[in-house]
Amino acid sequence: MDARITSTRPDAATRVLLGKTPEQVLTTVPLLFTLCGNAQAYAALLACRTALDISSEPKADTARELLVQLETLREHAWRILLDWPSFIGLAPDKTHLAALLKFDAQFKQRLFQDGMAFRLDSRLAPDIARLSGLVAELSALTDTAIFNGRQADFQALDTEAQLQAWLLQNPAIAARLLDFLYRQNWEAIGQNPIACLPELDGQALNQHMQQEGLTAFVRTPHWQGRCFETTLLNRQLARPLIGELCSQYGNGLVVRILGRLSEVAGIPSRLNQLLARINDGTGLPMTRTASDGLALAQVQAARGLLIHRLVLRQGRVYDYRIVAPTEWNFHPEGVVVQGLRCLQAQNPDGLRQQAQLLVNAIDPCVQYTLNLIER
Repeated sequence: MDARITSTRPDAATRVLLGKTPEQVLTTVPLLFTLCGNAQAYAALLACRTALDISSEPKADTARELLVQLETLREHAWRILLDWPSFIGLAPDKTHLAALLKFDAQFKQRLFQDGMAFRLDSRLAPDIARLSGLVAELSALTDTAIFNGRQADFQALDTEAQLQAWLLQNPAIAARLLDFLYRQNWEAIGQNPIACLPELDGQALNQHMQQEGLTAFVRTPHWQGRCFETTLLNRQLARPLIGELCSQYGNGLVVRILGRLSEVAGIPSRLNQLLARINDGTGLPMTRTASDGLALAQVQAARGLLIHRLVLRQGRVYDYRIVAPTEWNFHPEGVVVQGLRCLQAQNPDGLRQQAQLLVNAIDPCVQYTLNLIER
């Protein structure tokens, strides 16, 4: 089958930032982006701070990375608790999701004075004891809502045989969707040759963006003449279970579903590691890409790599570009299109369900409409 993507994402969002001061940028960006707001705000802060040649803040940036990780868990849970049930005839779990949504404000209030995390004058004031308690509450909630109390067992899985044993008589939403895919023989649907985006050197990336033309690159990004995907799968390839399944199903649907679950299960431990760094003062090392008022920031958001490129002239924004993961993944020849072209089903309903599952697994950050056209 053929597949085409037509994007209606507006280019006007960053135009709002032109002429603004860095302080105004950091006030405006959270208002422009409701999804992945922490990642967007953090990327904007990194870009502004670098363009102004302000020294790095390892401990505070570690706290901000913690907030991005927390947001990543929330964004994954949104898909799992609201969307996954519909694929197998169940009602969405709005109760557990509502409980998860409350954690962001609580973490911000206990990490930064007045909960203001992404300003040039933010002040770190961590309440480590209470934050540790919040992580424990969050971990218990995700275990119950997504894994039905079997999160630790899931994290111990290393092989597909162990996974299939874990699925047996398991009522968790995670297990029920995976079991459905196995029963439909849909483990490999959407498999295609698009590779995961490698780590990008900031200076090389900036040069590439300039050579390709900033507007063209933002709309249809590519690297070294190739389309790449930047999804949560990039971050999960090192896990043994994901590696084994990739060898059999490539980047097919079951690998993507398991990648999301693997990231969710691992985030509470990551939050505790970041808290320990804040407490002992080690902080995360930061890289800077800057030149004469130009700054480029890269942040791993829930859906993949987020890039902010800022140029300041006389203290105000002369140019601002944002490359979201959606632009890579929903590129006209990218991973979604290639995956959709590989789908095969016996009837239109099956084809639609396969397509919806694949798009949901790769996850746009905007609403989309799926149209099937018979020829």
